[in-house]
Amino acid sequence: MKMDAPDGEEGLERWFGPGRFLLLLGLLIFISYPDIVLGSHAFFYRDAGLFGYPVAYYLRDCFWRGHIPLWNPYNDCGIPFLAQWNTLALYPPSLVYLVLPMPWSLNYYLLGHILLAGLGMYRLGRHWWGTRLAGCVAGLVFAWNGLMLNCLMWPSVIAALAWMPWVVLYCDRARKEGGRTLVAAALVGACQMLSGSPETIFFTWLIAGADLVFGIWQNEQRLRAGLSRLLILAVLVSALSAAQLLPWLDLLGHSDRSGGFGGNAWPLPPWGLANFLVPLFHSAGSLSGVYMQEEQQMTSSYYAGILSLLLAIVAVWRARRGRTLLLALLAVGAVFLAFGDAGMALPLLRRVFPLLGLSRYPVKFIIITLFCLALLAGAGAAWLQTQRWEDARRTLLAAGAAPALGVVLILAAAHWFPFPSDSWRAVWPNGMGRLLVLAAGTGVLLLVLKKERPAARAALWFCFLILTGIDVCAHAPRQNPTVIARAYGAIAPRMTAAPRLGESRAMLSAPAEATLGRLVNPDPLQWYLGQRTELYEDCNLLDRIPVVGGFFGLHLAWQRKVAAPLAAGRPLPRLAEFLGVSQIASPLRLFMWEAQTNRLPLATIGQKPAFVDDSAALAGLAAPDFAPRQIVYLTPEARGKISAAADPDARVLSSRVGETECLFETSAGARTMLVIAQSYYHCWEAAVDGAPAAIWRANCAFQAVEVPAGRHWVRLVYADRPFWIGAGISLGALVICAAGICRQPRRLRLRQDWRGLMI
Repeated sequence: MKMDAPDGEEGLERWFGPGRFLLLLGLLIFISYPDIVLGSHAFFYRDAGLFGYPVAYYLRDCFWRGHIPLWNPYNDCGIPFLAQWNTLALYPPSLVYLVLPMPWSLNYYLLGHILLAGLGMYRLGRHWWGTRLAGCVAGLVFAWNGLMLNCLMWPSVIAALAWMPWVVLYCDRARKEGGRTLVAAALVGACQMLSGSPETIFFTWLIAGADLVFGIWQNEQRLRAGLSRLLILAVLVSALSAAQLLPWLDLLGHSDRSGGFGGNAWPLPPWGLANFLVPLFHSAGSLSGVYMQEEQQMTSSYYAGILSLLLAIVAVWRARRGRTLLLALLAVGAVFLAFGDAGMALPLLRRVFPLLGLSRYPVKFIIITLFCLALLAGAGAAWLQTQRWEDARRTLLAAGAAPALGVVLILAAAHWFPFPSDSWRAVWPNGMGRLLVLAAGTGVLLLVLKKERPAARAALWFCFLILTGIDVCAHAPRQNPTVIARAYGAIAPRMTAAPRLGESRAMLSAPAEATLGRLVNPDPLQWYLGQRTELYEDCNLLDRIPVVGGFFGLHLAWQRKVAAPLAAGRPLPRLAEFLGVSQIASPLRLFMWEAQTNRLPLATIGQKPAFVDDSAALAGLAAPDFAPRQIVYLTPEARGKISAAADPDARVLSSRVGETECLFETSAGARTMLVIAQSYYHCWEAAVDGAPAAIWRANCAFQAVEVPAGRHWVRLVYADRPFWIGAGISLGALVICAAGICRQPRRLRLRQDWRGLMI
């Protein structure tokens, strides 16, 4: 449904081009993050410093060494890296921080995606509602809300969100136009697919599919043509992304995630809708200054601005036809899904789509609500452009009364029925501020409707947009605390000797890890340096120190089984000895490390094989008499295929351990086992003196190779065949897309692409 601007609005429309819109959005970014824009500080809060920056740093290090980061030997005793998907190893815009100095390049990558999200929604709103003003409103609401700002801590999520409106826009165009538009849609879809946020990608295609159904229902096109073009598009996107998807699917099949993994952790709380009106309602503050809901810890806010709600109400009430009804239905349905099991819709949906069980945190469904809310706000602005003064005035006053009454009722509930963690001193100014913004915004809109000169109307509309943006800037204390950039420089953990790859590992004790999970310091620099000193989560990647633990989206299932008793805090010195732990974070003194003298090297030889199932192997590893120098637990499948025996005189004469290749020289008097304390994964291949050899799963989650008597060279290589097959498919698909683009004369194509971007 397009609501084209009337003749009198044509002059107004000229004021709302994409250049001015991006300038407005850039101004809001500078107001909120001047230290980030100027390069003196960097994001560090939560996953920004514990996962996002360390992973980007490791990827950049591999890039400059000319190394394809297929395997990460520094975490979890070894874990696939590129296959993780959310590491952004194949995402094209990652070149920004791969080529340019960090941390400021990563900060610009994050803020640049806010601009990309805004421009994409601007174009989608312009495409659907027919006016540039609608595009500006929709773009601002989508790119500048509490959830989008919270997602600055996740490079993969902010990227997927930024491409979301672009994919919906080009899917809409591709199903209608076909031809070369399919190629453009495929390239845009592949960019989002490579970003590595599965839930956001699913939501995007869910909306695109709903739009297809709407188009068929509205007789915009025939069912067969729409479905066939969307199917072709899906195949092209999958092919272009195959280099990432195939290794990810392979890892997913060997990971700790299953259909019941997600559960009901962190749903939208029952009173969560109140935060669309009063953001700090039932939210608790911390020493960091960030307010969070106790029931869900994924996002500190999903507030989209009270004026966006006003325009959305106008759209649903007065322009309730066609696509506005579809968007309203999606927005409300997503809220019920975000409630998790309490909303009753999500368990039913999981039965229909079992893969949804792989996803965590039902609150993520609020992404759909915010996406639809932005477009509804744009539709409301487009409707106001077409109305006379009297009709619009009555509509605005009536529509504004609803959120105003909602704020008053929420403040009353906060005063009379507070939660234990509530702060009335924080909530009531927060609610009153929203009422003032609502009153001011409504007043500006009423003035807009009375003015006749396009310049005056445009100035007032810009005042409305600025007020909407400032409302989001001030709706809560800063969601993304920053730290001075030197926090990411080189530091020396308080160890007698830092572990090195192939020699030993560090391990964060369970008490120390639990303390760090609760630790907060009002000084950002000391807080983050403390986390780095303890090698918390993935901070070890910044100093390339191998550790037993770490945090990634997917972990190998067998590795998680071994890590579980360590995470539970059980003292397992013999298991730590086998894992080569030379430094353990002190459980009593924070930021101090205790040296271990009884560690084994990465590779040992001569153990006696014992063929047991995983439960028996785990029990053996946790036993106080576990002797990793004398025994190795192998799976029952190896029985009868291995003739190795114990050889106490066998030796590993030399070893050379790299990130994707290991080389060992062994000497033994009889056929025996070489045991490597590195995570077992089927992509590893072994050769003894150049002849292929089997790698057996040992000690539940690690590697073992049978070696004959005598002196031999054992070589292990990480060969990720799904990646190379996928890379071939992606390259072929890219050639097909390039051929499709080249069918159009270059000069005409560039002119049309530039014109399409600007309108």
